[in-house]
Amino acid sequence: MTDGGRKSLKRIAMAVAFVVCLVPQAYAGPWLKSLATAQKQAKASNSLIFVDMFADWCGWCHRMEQEVFPSQAFQNATDDLVLLRLNTEDGADGSKLAQRFQVTSLPTFLLITPDMTVAGIIRGYAPPNDFVKSVKDSESRYKDFAQRVKQEPSIAKDYQKRLDLAREFTQRFAVAESEPRLKALTVEKGVPPAIRDQAFYELAVSQIMQKKYDAAIKTVNAFSKVQSKGEAYERSRLLLGQAYMEQGNIQSAANELRKFKQTFPNSSLVSNVDMILPDLERRLSGKAQ
Repeated sequence: MTDGGRKSLKRIAMAVAFVVCLVPQAYAGPWLKSLATAQKQAKASNSLIFVDMFADWCGWCHRMEQEVFPSQAFQNATDDLVLLRLNTEDGADGSKLAQRFQVTSLPTFLLITPDMTVAGIIRGYAPPNDFVKSVKDSESRYKDFAQRVKQEPSIAKDYQKRLDLAREFTQRFAVAESEPRLKALTVEKGVPPAIRDQAFYELAVSQIMQKKYDAAIKTVNAFSKVQSKGEAYERSRLLLGQAYMEQGNIQSAANELRKFKQTFPNSSLVSNVDMILPDLERRLSGKAQ
């Protein structure tokens, strides 16, 4: 074979190799890039949405593209899901979703309902079979949760189960669903004090998550009318300080934390106060100068 022929074959081989390298990067597809479109499709098909949260700089995200998404195991496992791929730094859907669901590391994968309830969160890289198992486990746990929601009327007098269910709504970022359930546990007759107290605290948490700071302050003040001690009550007082800080009311936040140290000097939460209060006092001192 002539040198020219060998060079030609070499160029062909390199081109083939280049194409082969690209093939594993194909997605299981079809991947959507719009949250609204994904929600519409998922609602129409009664499906969950699988969201790949990525960034261009994330090496492990690219490994997921190359090794996991094209695999038959992944494609089979997600055949009944709506696939959505969002860049967490796009300043649009991706950034908003990352903030809403507190995505602080990549890769992160979400399983969400059309109304944005979290069915599962999977973090980090895993080989195809291991990753698929995580997806299926998340789906299974969500189905169990959905079944318990359907059976909710049957646990009307089981206050602990009602509290657990309300908490799970919060954990799944469905705070609009958890709030009325928690409120009911704070006012109904017959609710044991320990569960009532925990419900007050969890209610304030859900309201802060929704940025309903005035409502959270009102909840903690209502709590103080029926309780003055216990871990749930102590934690609620710290939430009160947080609500003031979120509102930019540094003076009230500092006052609340000072009062906390005076009222609960032996609390295990004093160390939390000691980390926050000095900064607030410095900020107040700076304003005064």
